[in-house]
Amino acid sequence: MDTDEGDVDTAGSGTTYNEISGTVFGPVLQVGRIDTLNLVQPAAPVTPASLPVDEGFVGRAAELAVLREFLAPGGEQSALAVVGLAGVGKSALVIRAAHVAVGAGWFPGGVLFVDAQGYNDDQRLEANDALASLLRALGVAGDAIPPGQGEREALYRSQLAARPPVLVVVDNASSADQVLPLRPAGQAHRLVLTSRDNLPVPRARRIELDVLAAAEAVEVLDDALRSVDPADDRITAHPDAAGVLAESCGFLPLALRILAEVVADRRGEDLTRFAESIAAAHDRLGELAYDDSVNVRTAFNASYGRLPADQARMFRLAALHPGRTITVETAAALGGITPADARELLIRLRRAHLLQTGVVADEYRFHDLLRIYAAERCAAVGDEATRQAAERALVGHYVSHVKGVHSHLDPSAAHREVFPDRLAALQWFDGELHNLLPVLESAAHNGWHAEVRDAGEAAFRYFNLRRSAEWVPVDLLALASARALGDRIGEGRILNGLGSAHHRLRRFDEALRHFQAALALFREVGSVRDEAHSLNNIASTYASTGRVTEAIRHMGDSAAAYRSAGDADGEARCLANLGKIHSDRGEHAPAVTFYQRALELRREVGDRDGEGDCLNGLGIEYDALGRVDDAEAHHLAALAVYRTTGNRHAEGQALNNLGMIAAKKGRLAEALEYHRQSLAISQETGNAHGEGLTLYNVGLTYWSLGRNEEAVEHLRRAAERLEEANDPDTAGRVRDAIREIEAEGRGRRWSRGRWSRGRWFRGWRRGR
Repeated sequence: MDTDEGDVDTAGSGTTYNEISGTVFGPVLQVGRIDTLNLVQPAAPVTPASLPVDEGFVGRAAELAVLREFLAPGGEQSALAVVGLAGVGKSALVIRAAHVAVGAGWFPGGVLFVDAQGYNDDQRLEANDALASLLRALGVAGDAIPPGQGEREALYRSQLAARPPVLVVVDNASSADQVLPLRPAGQAHRLVLTSRDNLPVPRARRIELDVLAAAEAVEVLDDALRSVDPADDRITAHPDAAGVLAESCGFLPLALRILAEVVADRRGEDLTRFAESIAAAHDRLGELAYDDSVNVRTAFNASYGRLPADQARMFRLAALHPGRTITVETAAALGGITPADARELLIRLRRAHLLQTGVVADEYRFHDLLRIYAAERCAAVGDEATRQAAERALVGHYVSHVKGVHSHLDPSAAHREVFPDRLAALQWFDGELHNLLPVLESAAHNGWHAEVRDAGEAAFRYFNLRRSAEWVPVDLLALASARALGDRIGEGRILNGLGSAHHRLRRFDEALRHFQAALALFREVGSVRDEAHSLNNIASTYASTGRVTEAIRHMGDSAAAYRSAGDADGEARCLANLGKIHSDRGEHAPAVTFYQRALELRREVGDRDGEGDCLNGLGIEYDALGRVDDAEAHHLAALAVYRTTGNRHAEGQALNNLGMIAAKKGRLAEALEYHRQSLAISQETGNAHGEGLTLYNVGLTYWSLGRNEEAVEHLRRAAERLEEANDPDTAGRVRDAIREIEAEGRGRRWSRGRWSRGRWFRGWRRGR
């Protein structure tokens, strides 16, 4: 009997539930509890053949290949474990592989199949009882079986030693002591076991079974429906609905087969409507059941019920994390325990396959259905006050860490908090960014507005550095919380942040609206330094939209306000921005002067990123002035700074600019390599505009090399990305270049030298 999916009690019933098929099949010669066997004993040794029926199978080609290799004659290992969460298809995989091996004639000595029932406390099969049953299956008379486990093991191994290769399958084991006494001696025999836990079986190969791929999950649904009615083509006829059903099941084979039984019973029902109802079901686990047979919740109950109290508590509390992943630190915050204790608990839950590992060390995640189940258990155990305390501790953890990141990015910060250095701070935020928004949404829902506001304010410098998609939604949450608190200064600062986010997206009208609202608010409350930030931001937006006179006026007002507030960092920001304004007007000598003055101030206040921006700006100006060697030296210096600070976005800019210098010097292969690195960073950081400019430069470089097809390919991609980034003017220049290349291919010769490359500069330095 396969109880991997629900520990249904069928002892003595002569039926077995197959994990993949979800159907009950008839009697098999299968080992059960010793006290339920009343078999007539054969007088002579027999060839055991107790392998359950293969009820159908889909996918798992790679895992089947590993099992076939292991089971084939001549292998060096004699034991293999297939492990994974309840219902993932362990038993079905092993049964299919065993049937293939038997069919190939690899086990002439027969197959012994043991259902250890390790996750059913009432029916758990101990090793001593299993040995007695195995000996009977091998033809040993009942009165010849010794009472002690040691003697039974010796007799069992001597029986196997006298036989050709035998395959022993121990299904559904929960501990090594259920398996090790049944392990055959010698290289010819093979032991395959399944478990929900990573059992310590020495020198056993291991296959960790994950859920199915999306396409395979849909194929399981189709296979199950057609097994009931070969003419039932609803899955293939409605692929979108089938995909929704598969996703609702978390691609878990047990859930898929159960749901397929439900669908098969509703032959006339519209599949799309049914899929929508399942996806929206509040009790999705309850929907994944069929009549009185095994269901997904029962399967999970069996695994959860075996957990010690501290592991069960951690499992429940982990469900309170609204993000996609849980780390050792966030688990510690939820549980009110040390990171060392949290790590140990998470490792044990992972070994029990109630959690899965993430993509980095010390990171874990739930299967979708297990998250629902853990949340159910959390709601059923403990009180609301306890759960709220854990959730608030989690929010506090995130807020303190976001503030810690800010302290490493703000050159004026008196103390560096939480993290040992800037790179560690950035790595933490990069790793937790996908969790921050759902955590803050949960906090806002609970009315913890001070925490949401503080996180939004503190995240500004990180977002300004990384340009992540979460910037706008995080700031919108923070803005609502600041208003709920009546915090006018906080509201203005978050408005400045929202304006900066829209400016980065080249939504200049929206940016200007937020900056002007912030300016009016700061003038109302009399905050001079914050007013300077808004003036600087408005000036940079005017400059970006060609309103240069207004830009210079607002930038001058901003610089004066910064000086009045004693803010050298802000004054340096304005000077650098004035350098860019003059650069855009073609006034390169004055631009150099502004950048040099800004660079001095940046170095005085210790703003390394600002220093890199000034070096990058000077490189652009020296290039425009024909001082190409000086330009290259400054871009190289900027690159070194950005790599020291971990500023990936600006690193991409410097690489792009170095590529342009290398191309100008005729080092085209080197130029392509610089641009390749820059392009990879743009794609990594999701910077569509930077990606478009770099593709533009790659295309022009290929053109210079005479590789026109590759040039056109890259230029077309550049135009698409620049249009997406709301820069139609540069996209138009790119398309002009494409037309010229195509005309050249028709025999027309135009001047390649007239094309300006896509100069990529970080642009405006804004304040919060």
